[in-house]
Amino acid sequence: MTAATATGRGAFQSLIMVASGAVTAIVPAAVQGVAARLFALDDQAHIALFLSIGSFIAGVLAAGLLEPRMADTSLMEKTYIPLWATALGVAGTLGMVIFPGSVAAMAVGLPCAMLALQIGRMHAAFTAGWKMEALTASALVLGAGGALVLAGQKSPWAVSVLGLAMIVAILVRAVKAPYKASGRPRLAPTAWITLETAMVALVPVGIVATVYLLQRNDEAVALKATITVLGALQPILGYMRTRLLGAHSKNLVLGMSGLSVVAIAAILLLETLGVFTALFGPAWSVVTMGALSLACLWKLITIPSTLPFTYLRRAGLVGQVFWIRVASSLLYLAVSVALLTLSDSLALLFLGLAVVETMTGLLLYAKYRSVSKAQQVLEPNPA
Repeated sequence: MTAATATGRGAFQSLIMVASGAVTAIVPAAVQGVAARLFALDDQAHIALFLSIGSFIAGVLAAGLLEPRMADTSLMEKTYIPLWATALGVAGTLGMVIFPGSVAAMAVGLPCAMLALQIGRMHAAFTAGWKMEALTASALVLGAGGALVLAGQKSPWAVSVLGLAMIVAILVRAVKAPYKASGRPRLAPTAWITLETAMVALVPVGIVATVYLLQRNDEAVALKATITVLGALQPILGYMRTRLLGAHSKNLVLGMSGLSVVAIAAILLLETLGVFTALFGPAWSVVTMGALSLACLWKLITIPSTLPFTYLRRAGLVGQVFWIRVASSLLYLAVSVALLTLSDSLALLFLGLAVVETMTGLLLYAKYRSVSKAQQVLEPNPA
């Protein structure tokens, strides 16, 4: 195999991985699209909150389980999909399949499904299991499409179809994956990484919960819908982050940055064509083009901060990263609550989030510079 062929194959596999991740991100969109057609606005707000809580639980537990292993050089087996996660995901989602019209079933099933899907996605991204991810994406696309068609006909079985698709995706990822791994990561880095992830993941759920508690149900649904739309960028950013935790790659950063710009352009085009209004229903009217553009800018700004973040993680400085993330998350929450209390403008909210993310990136870069300079002093130049 020539170097050019190997490079082309690697680029193709990375593209498949990112595309399949984008498909995984349509699950929350499909859930909200189905809810907009089958449930009252109050129940839609509840479901939006359940999705936010599910994202929080999935992000924290998946990161606490797998990221310490990825960063631990003493462990040979880096990732796996534990049997309990697969069983929990299937059992929880079955409740949605059997009781499709129950908001309580979705309250239990969505977090369980999202946890299993997140762990499976992280394992696949780290191991570059692109073939199984292609099958997973196919199942989710068919399930989401079928669910939306049924929801358009006011059939409650739309939730069942979407639940079955998630079960298939969970099982496909688990088929060839190891369900246990030898060795345990060190306790201190595991605690730091889990707590740091919890602080970061608390931001979006805190924002949605704040709007929910302010009893602005239409805005809560619209805000969660906007975060869901931004989920199209998450597979790109998440894949880049996961791969960079293993080793730095300039080509990967450039490629994923370019894909992020393309994804943002696609999001804005879909908004212009009215796709999101058709998908999310009347609640989307709260979201203006300006608000969506600023939301995309917020996510785009996270790319530069990923580089010093992953460098510091690879260097084992999880404690220092934790305190930077804590400061960032507290600032995020303070700014969000203040802006939501003073104004109902989503554009102003996302502008504030973009400013906070810029400050976070500057803090991480400053720490990176100090660490890299210290290493240069410790490593004398060769004669």
